[in-house]
Amino acid sequence: MHIAFINENSLGHTSHVPRFVRSLEEHPEWGCIPHQIDAMPLPPELRGAERGIRGLHRFGLDGLITRWRRAISLHAARQLTDLAGRVDIQAVVVNTQSAGLSIPDALPDIPCFVALDATFEQLALSPWFGPSRLSRWLHPITLRWLRRQERRLFRHAHKLLPWSERVRESLIRGYAVSADRIQILPPSMRDPGPPVNQSRPRPNLLFIGGDFRRKGGPELLKAWRSQLREHADLHVVTRDAIPSEPGLHIHQGVEAGTAKWLELWTSADLFVFPSHLETFGIVLLEALAFGVPIVSARTGAAEELVQQDRNGALLKDPAPATIARTVIQLLSDPARRATMAISGRRTFKEHFDLNRNAHQLAGWLRESRTR
Repeated sequence: MHIAFINENSLGHTSHVPRFVRSLEEHPEWGCIPHQIDAMPLPPELRGAERGIRGLHRFGLDGLITRWRRAISLHAARQLTDLAGRVDIQAVVVNTQSAGLSIPDALPDIPCFVALDATFEQLALSPWFGPSRLSRWLHPITLRWLRRQERRLFRHAHKLLPWSERVRESLIRGYAVSADRIQILPPSMRDPGPPVNQSRPRPNLLFIGGDFRRKGGPELLKAWRSQLREHADLHVVTRDAIPSEPGLHIHQGVEAGTAKWLELWTSADLFVFPSHLETFGIVLLEALAFGVPIVSARTGAAEELVQQDRNGALLKDPAPATIARTVIQLLSDPARRATMAISGRRTFKEHFDLNRNAHQLAGWLRESRTR
């Protein structure tokens, strides 16, 4: 059974589809032959859709939100049509709906599975779609086409595969999607195995966030400089230029799955993530997989992934003083952290193990042939 996998291929989405594709490739006995299509980068003739218009973007009047999604979905649909001309495609899996808006026109008779980390209804309440009050007020006009196409895709889909329960609820309440057409398929990764106990002269705090400011990096840095410096070293993985200083270690260009990435996770005592804006927070499931207790803001799916006082702690607010107080409490209680590590690993294996979830997806795909 040949399956086309379309990936939005931006931000955290770069790793979602490829992991499932690799798992299916390694398990031919599951009966699915995957073919990956990336909706990005765009070809030269469509790259104008990636650029905002100065003076209009903050009001949402440059159409960037819609133009970009129209372009990547068109690029994905063209590749899908070409692939279907060479291979007998029997199902399509697309992540996210942004990359799938043109699928109903490209292959209208092929079962389609749509994975998504947020609905457009949810994004309309966030700075991603509404950077200003005026832009949000204009949404009925500026997002009309986009919202219409999203609903059309959802009606067309054989199944919807939200990443989290909060997205599932949005589909049911905001889009009237029947619960039997929804299956949660969260981001997943291979099991790295149980953590290895290491003795270190000082604990290590780990922060991972490409966008340092949006992920709460400045607040964490203030907390570390004011109170945490004397308790632990801080390792920061980001693409932004942050100067190092004694006890503060900046890591750039670290890709998931590399030796350096593995080293940072296996040497971390706490993962601190005071992010301001998320749809899910894939890095949190990595912390669970490595058995690293979590200190997180209540953003994205954090309240589903982080179980208070079981595998981590949820911040009441992302203020530096709150971050410092929570981190110090956990650093002072090694036994509590050890229990959290065990609980985190259990949560990962029950919900986010790649082979488990890829095998489940393969079953849904095979069932679609009987539609």
